[in-house]
Amino acid sequence: MSEYIKKKANDHEVIHEFSGKQHFFNVKSKTGNEYSVSLQLGCDCEYMSIQGVTQGRICSHIMAVLETVCEQGNVTVSVGAKQMIQLRRNACSKLVKISNRKLNEVRISEGESKSHQNKKIELCKRILAEGKHFMTEAIFITGGRADILILDDFKVIEIVHSESNKSIIAKAESYPDGIIIEVVRC
Repeated sequence: MSEYIKKKANDHEVIHEFSGKQHFFNVKSKTGNEYSVSLQLGCDCEYMSIQGVTQGRICSHIMAVLETVCEQGNVTVSVGAKQMIQLRRNACSKLVKISNRKLNEVRISEGESKSHQNKKIELCKRILAEGKHFMTEAIFITGGRADILILDDFKVIEIVHSESNKSIIAKAESYPDGIIIEVVRC
């Protein structure tokens, strides 16, 4: 790969966002621009199985491929900005039980206070205005129910009125790893 690209790569800050079948990263350039990068890695070696030595982590075969790609830079990028957003949405929605996937629909429970319901409606309108996709009352496969799950950001918004921080932390423990939690008081 050209020395110019290698040098530019060193000027970027890479932040791991979420890992599932695909791994998502946020890359910030020196100029302040942000980019979303995803990787999906796989190998058919015996070490990649559940009983394998690496236990799902990167093996030496994948590392060799990544090093070659970094040296030669001869891999074609196949996903653009619009497809990247859809990849993020798909990966995030797969964390939710199939029967509970209601896209961009505000679902309200009778057990919620009026102020909780109003705040949920207000936040969902703002999310839609930003062009993002969401699910309300999203029940994760791992357990737990989120007030609002923003698919584009791997973020849960919990609307609270009198809940303690301890109860919010307990609730978040059942959420999938990597999900960002934002607490909004109503």
